[in-house]
Amino acid sequence: MKSFRNSLKWALPAVVVFMAGSLILSRVIKPDPEPAPEVSIEAHEASDYAGSFAEVCGLVVQATHATNIGGNPVFLNFGDVHPNQDFTVVIWERYHRRWDRPIHPQFEGQPVCVEGEIRMHEGRPQIEVNRPENVRIMLH
Repeated sequence: MKSFRNSLKWALPAVVVFMAGSLILSRVIKPDPEPAPEVSIEAHEASDYAGSFAEVCGLVVQATHATNIGGNPVFLNFGDVHPNQDFTVVIWERYHRRWDRPIHPQFEGQPVCVEGEIRMHEGRPQIEVNRPENVRIMLH
């Protein structure tokens, strides 16, 4: 019993110091903000800007939650349905909880702008999104 009390005498203050330090650092160290988009383009132009941080806008013609694919992504396809889409937004399941409601129903059929780095995947341009702030419905 004495050994346990001696351990607590040292462990408890160490835990308190660690937690206080973590709290202070979380308030001081901020992640780097994402850069402003280099260009603002239409979805059909996205493949010309692979590697750029861009704002891509267009009509979401297909929005699906692909539960049959590892990572359970939501795909927002612009211009046409898969596999003929002009551009795709990918939102992996690990980020879905950041949205306040299911993702795919709110964007299908909507004019949408998305910000991020355009990357090519299987010959098609896409942006992977992990924050709701990076996807917005355009006002009509």
